[in-house]
Parts: sequence; C-alpha cells; structure tokens
Amino acid sequence: MPAVVAVVTDEAGRVCLVRDTKRDKWTLPMGRVEPGESVKDAVRREVREEAGLVVAPDVELTGVYTDPATQVFDTPDGRKQFLAYAFRCEWVDGDPEPDGDETTAVEFFVPGEYPSDFHPSDDWVAHALHGDGVEVT
Repeated sequence: MPAVVAVVTDEAGRVCLVRDTKRDKWTLPMGRVEPGESVKDAVRREVREEAGLVVAPDVELTGVYTDPATQVFDTPDGRKQFLAYAFRCEWVDGDPEPDGDETTAVEFFVPGEYPSDFHPSDDWVAHALHGDGVEVT
C-alpha cells in the first residue's frame, strides 16, 4: 500500500512531529496515497491536513521504505505492508495546528532530541536531513 512521510523543518532546523491519535505516538506527518493522487501531491496534502502547514511544491524524495520490520501494520482492513516514500519538505505557510481527528498536537523538535515514543525512528529523519541520494530499504 503506497504511503508518504514528510520531514518538515522550521527556520531553526527543528523537525515537525505530530501526535497520532491511532497509535498514540509522535510521528512524522504521514498517510496513504489516495487513488488518482501523486506521491508529491499526497505528501503536501498530508502535511496540510495533519499539521496545518503548507509546504513548497518542490518536495525532495529522500527514501523509499518497505522493510516489514517497520512497515507492516494491523489496519481495520487487515494486515498491510506499506511502501513509504519519504520527502524532505520546506514549510512556506500556515500555522502549526493539529486537525483534532488524526492528530492531537504539532510540535517542532531539535534533530535527535525526539520524544521516547517517536515512531518509526529518527534514521529516516537523519537521512532526509543529511543523506546523500535516496535510501531504499
């Protein structure tokens, strides 16, 4: 199942995380790609919906993640394995605001200083911020 993940930073270089209501954990803004939608459109939509932020149109692909250890989840439709496309995104407008449905909080964290319940891991963030090329797992 195709999904997108956004690594959005503020002017200070801090990383945007949202408090996900389904998992009750801090995550990067993420979600499924809707039918008829490109991955770039999906990542911009998910950031807007979950965090209230508008990101620049020129998002940059930094990783493609399929590892069953981190990408298999129980969903209402049964177990699904996600193909997650991670993008580095530039915040250009909007105010950090949870949607109240999928997310209950939006905060920016210094890279590497994330809450203990951050999911899936800071490896994706580190690669998005400092990696060379697209990481594939």
